[in-house]
Amino acid sequence: FYGGKTIHTFTNTGTFTAPASFDETVEYVVVAGGGGGGKGANNRGGGGGAGGYLTGTTPITGPSPIAITVGGGGASAPAGGYQGGQSVAAFPSPITSTGGGLGGNQAGNGGNGGSGGGAGGVTSGGTEGSAGTGSPPQGNPGSIGYAVTGSEATGGGGGGAGGAGRPISDGTTRAHGGLGVQLPSTFRNPDSQPGSDGGGLGAPGPGSTYFWVAGGGGAATGTAPDIGLGGSGTSDSGPFAGGGDGGSPIAPDGVTNTGGGGGGGELGGSGGSD
Repeated sequence: FYGGKTIHTFTNTGTFTAPASFDETVEYVVVAGGGGGGKGANNRGGGGGAGGYLTGTTPITGPSPIAITVGGGGASAPAGGYQGGQSVAAFPSPITSTGGGLGGNQAGNGGNGGSGGGAGGVTSGGTEGSAGTGSPPQGNPGSIGYAVTGSEATGGGGGGAGGAGRPISDGTTRAHGGLGVQLPSTFRNPDSQPGSDGGGLGAPGPGSTYFWVAGGGGAATGTAPDIGLGGSGTSDSGPFAGGGDGGSPIAPDGVTNTGGGGGGGELGGSGGSD
């Protein structure tokens, strides 16, 4: 209970049951699972895209059991990442949020999704894959990869609900995951404030703010500190909004219950569920 409202939070699939006397307009946020990060030799996998983000209002009249489906994060695997699962609130007019696009494997395409995955990169003279788009547009596209010499990792950042993934423009720039979004003020109950690794509603965001979700996964542009940060957009601070950082040899996962994309690397991280 906060601000004169009752907040119902589903982190697993379940049922919202409105009583017979219920006749209200409710505010909702539906976030899908984040996409898994890509893999590639010398860390050339792209970051996973964030799960689709939808918010709005809808009338509900009881009695009305409403199925709530919570999409899981896209798993990482030896063959690469997978798209995140969709989340659905089966209101009288169902709200369906699309899972985040997978990060591209080496020289591979980023997947389309709520936000698109970053493309996989290649060595000099090769052709990187295409960045994934937000399809349907419930977020933003991932970024292209980049071809450089040597062993630099060159995947692109996954898209976030608040901004596109960041590409590598040279051999040193970090490929950050796209910025996430902050939950509407209705849902920012201080008792639900998350810690640095989540644990409440959402994850930390820019400027020591909280309740951020759906950040894109970063890509590993070399070894730390030269890694793409999850959910950071064009900022070199983070990670934010649950997006996983790029990493070597195994990139971090997106934060649970944020819809953040998994980081890209030699082996990508899984996307965060919501």
